Amino acid sequence: MKPSRLCVTLLVLFAQGALAETNLETKPVVLHSEILGEDRPINIVLPAQRLQDARYPVVVLLDGENTFAQSAIEQMLAKQPDLVIVGVENVNRTRDMFPNPVRKEPNPGGGGERFLEFLVAELLPYIDENYPSNGYHVLSGQSNSGLFTLYAMCRAPDAFDAFLASSPMIGWDWPLIRESTIDLFNARESFPKVLFMNHGESDSVKTTDFMPAYLELLESIAPDDFRWKFEVAEGQSHVPENSHENGVAFIFPVP
Repeated sequence: MKPSRLCVTLLVLFAQGALAETNLETKPVVLHSEILGEDRPINIVLPAQRLQDARYPVVVLLDGENTFAQSAIEQMLAKQPDLVIVGVENVNRTRDMFPNPVRKEPNPGGGGERFLEFLVAELLPYIDENYPSNGYHVLSGQSNSGLFTLYAMCRAPDAFDAFLASSPMIGWDWPLIRESTIDLFNARESFPKVLFMNHGESDSVKTTDFMPAYLELLESIAPDDFRWKFEVAEGQSHVPENSHENGVAFIFPVP
């Protein structure tokens, strides 16, 4: 195979994957990323009742492993069963979710830009080519990966059509999120995308202390065709239980 940065090697895992013990039809695979220089496990869930030649929206679910991913996927499919869901497992979560190392914290971040390049240049083309994708891409993240989701919206706005960010920890790098958002909307008079955000009533201060300023920023500079929503989950804490159910319901409203 000729080496290329866009080349993705597929290795099928014959052992059961993290989600394979559920009732979901899961296809666990490993993509070799030349951009990251490592293998990346992913768990692909296809619609249970697929029509021949039908194509479906793709949800890229960050933190896509173990019990969390199972709950999130089940919530999304309960609201919108016609989805291809791609759970991206973590290899080095802190490295990948933070574009910059966090100041004054023992955080080995700084790999967010390369991880975003992996998603855009390797993962999405592979999914669109090999699975029943209709080219509509949703990026879903929570907590630190929720911060990354908002970063991805600003830095790769044409790669995804909708974004779901539950309890995004924007306080870890508020200057980056603020300036990236300003740069995005200063450059675009139109942004026909969708964003759903939430946090719990008793959430982390890295979310709650910074969200009001982020909402004010969106209200002041976001184009009219940018459809977005924020909600507080009463009585809940970090990453509210119904985040993915509510997010998918907003992104894919019932006519």
